[in-house]
Amino acid sequence: ISDNAANAGIIMGGLPVRPDSIDLRWVGAMMSRNGIIEESGVSGAVLNHPAKGIAWLAKKYAQHGISLEPGQVILAGSFTRPVPVRSGDTFMVDYGELGTISCYFK
Repeated sequence: ISDNAANAGIIMGGLPVRPDSIDLRWVGAMMSRNGIIEESGVSGAVLNHPAKGIAWLAKKYAQHGISLEPGQVILAGSFTRPVPVRSGDTFMVDYGELGTISCYFK
């Protein structure tokens, strides 16, 4: 389904959040590189609601007798553009009330 063209891996926070406990359309993020905001966005930009892509995937899988399983990590799509990474960069993504994640690239 995905070509994995936009990443070599993912960084996930340690705080699980039930998708029915927040309005997923309004999850926002500010991505900074070396302290400068490079991108920002809101998850409603992903097909008007990020769960729509997951529902599409579940239906497509079902046509082949496959189901989504509890605990699987499924990425619904990005609501920011890719930002080039250079050696020595530190990225931080602030998801507001959901917390932040960061990564340093050697």
